[in-house]
Amino acid sequence: MFIVGVSGVARSGKNLFCDLIIEELAKQGYSAKQFALANALKRDCENFLKNQCDLDVYTDNTQQKTLFREFLVWYGDLKRKQSNGRHWIEKMDEQISKYTGDVALVSDVRYAHYPNDELGWVVYEHEGLLVHLRRYERSSTAVIDADGNVQMNYVQPPNEHERINDPKLREGAHFRLNWTSVDDPRKSLEIMSMVNEVTTEIIELVNK
Repeated sequence: MFIVGVSGVARSGKNLFCDLIIEELAKQGYSAKQFALANALKRDCENFLKNQCDLDVYTDNTQQKTLFREFLVWYGDLKRKQSNGRHWIEKMDEQISKYTGDVALVSDVRYAHYPNDELGWVVYEHEGLLVHLRRYERSSTAVIDADGNVQMNYVQPPNEHERINDPKLREGAHFRLNWTSVDDPRKSLEIMSMVNEVTTEIIELVNK
């Protein structure tokens, strides 16, 4: 079983990217499944948020997510501090050890603070592949910098944790991808070209 970590700030399209990779791998005869480090965190917080705050930790409503995002970050960080960054990693190791498919995609690799943190867990412990995503919005008014390059309006990190860790994850990634929002990514030659490139690399590493 081969591990692919996907990193990038919130709203960069990590879940969508995993969906596209899983579809392309399936076309080539490989099984893959998406996992998230945050799932164990959400399970821990589910009852408290429901009973005390009348909030659903699994909601897709962006406005509701905003209400408890900082609470999840605080609790997740507390468990990380108590374990030098290993608490959620060990939960994930336990989960994926039971998976018998070809590829496990971990869709929320967010930290590179401790020596044996999420980045090292993917790249060194599992000898996996790390992909970093940056999503930008197309603007009708292009801004050109002093060197003549078009400045992209990238989605910004929602909190200090992501602001600090995201550049480290991008630096340590095997693939550093910039993509934009489109109505149907499966019809975008630009997006599917990136997806196919990563898929090809995954298959080569699976068969190595």
